[in-house]
Amino acid sequence: MTMGKRQLVLAALVVALGAAVYLNWTFNNNLLPATNAATSVSDREYGQAQLADTPAVSGSSKATSSASSSVKTNAPVSTYFSEAIVSRQKARDTATELLEKTLTNAKSSDSAKKEAALQSALIAKNVIQENSIENLIKAKGFANCIVFIENSECSVVIGADSLSQDNAIVVKDIVSGQSGISYDKIKIIANK
Repeated sequence: MTMGKRQLVLAALVVALGAAVYLNWTFNNNLLPATNAATSVSDREYGQAQLADTPAVSGSSKATSSASSSVKTNAPVSTYFSEAIVSRQKARDTATELLEKTLTNAKSSDSAKKEAALQSALIAKNVIQENSIENLIKAKGFANCIVFIENSECSVVIGADSLSQDNAIVVKDIVSGQSGISYDKIKIIANK
């Protein structure tokens, strides 16, 4: 009967992972219209948020920092986010296939199957968290963003010319609140 329970748990994890991947794909294809991302931040002290810059794309000029971010919707940025989403999905699909093979292989040891089940659950959890974070960031007015969670660290790429300190703190609040990742483990990158 123990083997039946394991298979049931595995099936539930695979279904949860599939649902999370589907929801992630669905929500990422429904981009919100571009708006200014001006938000107010409470009086809490968080320290200085650190931003990582990426090289400018095809002649974009560097914008000056302001209280609100300038949200970008041009073709190179949209192409980057589309390609990043597809690349992330392909990597997850490959990892999921390998885990499924381990779980269904009769020659796999119980410890290997247990580890594969744990990894499947972690992938499903990360997919759900990434999706929630992306949707909340988009709700703050950023039309393009993608989140990568791995090894208790998070990288957030936002389609904007620049990102104000206040907006960086808002993004870190969202990431930390949805994933429990500490602020020092969150990287925010403005994709110009």
